[in-house]
Amino acid sequence: MLIVAGHVTLAEGELEKVLPAARKMVEETHKEAGCIDYCLARDVSAENWIRIFEIWDSREALDKHIGTPHMAEFNKTLGGAKIASVSIKIYDVSDVHPLIGG
Repeated sequence: MLIVAGHVTLAEGELEKVLPAARKMVEETHKEAGCIDYCLARDVSAENWIRIFEIWDSREALDKHIGTPHMAEFNKTLGGAKIASVSIKIYDVSDVHPLIGG
């Protein structure tokens, strides 16, 4: 299992330009084989941040996701925005235990 986590920090006023493409990206990605969870979200503590959180069942599934048309469309939209910083990392998870609940 892989977890992809990080953020994109946008310049002031750029977030609203990116949100429609982000919504479409999430909707389409949830349909992909191997996608366990996928979330792009506004950060409550940083106004111009988009938080990224993804869970994939394999590297192969993630690689296929990276080559999808909706990923290309999202990257085009994001590339047209003024980006202050980007940090995205992949974590290879060997075991999972519940912290609270199921």
